[in-house]
Amino acid sequence: MRDSERYLVQAETVMRMAARAESAAEKTVYLSIADGWRKLAAEVQRNEPRDGDSPREMRSFKPQK
Repeated sequence: MRDSERYLVQAETVMRMAARAESAAEKTVYLSIADGWRKLAAEVQRNEPRDGDSPREMRSFKPQK
């Protein structure tokens, strides 16, 4: 499972917690946390290699001999 997928699973888990919250304040906190997980998933997804992509080229700034 990719990191972005794991983060989305975390967001879903926290959303379920929000649905069971006993107060509006508690629900607001859970919703905020879930939103953070979704934003993190989106950011990570932008940087994850896609199927079929070649691995990133290793580059070095060491002088060539």
